[in-house]
Amino acid sequence: MKRWAWLLAAPLLVGCSQVDALQQVSGVPLATVEIAADDVLVSKGIALLEAPKCVEGDGEFTCSGTTLDREQIAVKVPDDEEQVMTITVGGEQIFSGPVQDVIEQAGERTS
Repeated sequence: MKRWAWLLAAPLLVGCSQVDALQQVSGVPLATVEIAADDVLVSKGIALLEAPKCVEGDGEFTCSGTTLDREQIAVKVPDDEEQVMTITVGGEQIFSGPVQDVIEQAGERTS
């Protein structure tokens, strides 16, 4: 009986937060930028036809997607230490802030 108790308790002892899981993704900056951009768009209630897909080049990450209303989504993030992400929808800036802050805030909401 004690053996079953340990097996059932083991997953509870392992615990990790959503932020910890996402920080592992930050080793792959392209995926982290996509996750952060999606999170901002969803949190602002923007319906997506095509989620932004990102590429890396010329010292920055650029992403493009489309809203359900067929407006263009553009995301730019310089490939530097601060990684301040700028998101525009239909040519209007809707967000500017560090990628890591977005990831951490997403983790706090799910904790």
